[in-house]
This record gives sequence, structure tokens and C-alpha cells, in this order.
Amino acid sequence: MDRDCAKGRESGFTLLEMLVALSVISIAALALIRLDAYAVRTAGDLDESTMAGIVAQNRAVELWTDPAPPTIGNSAVGVANAGRNWRVEQRVAKTADDALLRIDLLVRPESGRGQAALTIIRPSR
Repeated sequence: MDRDCAKGRESGFTLLEMLVALSVISIAALALIRLDAYAVRTAGDLDESTMAGIVAQNRAVELWTDPAPPTIGNSAVGVANAGRNWRVEQRVAKTADDALLRIDLLVRPESGRGQAALTIIRPSR
């Protein structure tokens, strides 16, 4: 009879074993939740950077198609695009060729983390 009792005790899990198993599962679940939050934040940053790139391209087209060349120097302007407000910083400089201007654009959202940089060369006349 003692053998049957001893056999019954050995066939199940102890409370300590169950607590250890639940702790390991909980730690793994928390790691997955943190990874998911990181993925969501990264996707948001990627959306901001992509939109900033589109805003920079739009500004570059405006500068390229304007018959009057931009003035040399630094300037910044706020624009609205895709329902968001953006800050476009522009630096216009001469190049080694007097017939060309270098224009550096840096676009950032007014609130957010993404940004985009773009450089174009256009005629100075």
C-alpha cells in the first residue's frame, strides 16, 4: 500500500514546479509584448520618415520648376502636407560651376521623430 501512495505522489507536478513554469512563461510573454511595442513605435517612425521624404521631394520639385532661382543662404518654412505640419529647412549654396546651385533640404515633422534630407542641383539662372 505504501508503494501505491508513493507512486501517486510522483506522478504529478509540485506547486514549486508549477510556479517556476508560470514564471518562465510570464517572462517570455513580457518579452514578446515589449517587442511588439517596439515594432509599433518603429512603424510610426518609418511612416514619419516616409512622409518627410515626400514633403522634401515636393519642395525640390517646387524649387526646380520655379523660373527664379532661390536666394543663396539658409531659410526655414513651415508647410502642411498630409494633414500634418512640417518644418522645411533649406540651404542654398554656390557650386564650383557658377551656372549651378546646390540646395540641401531637411524636413522634420513639427511633432514626431522622423526626418528626411535631400540634395538637388539646379541652374542658377
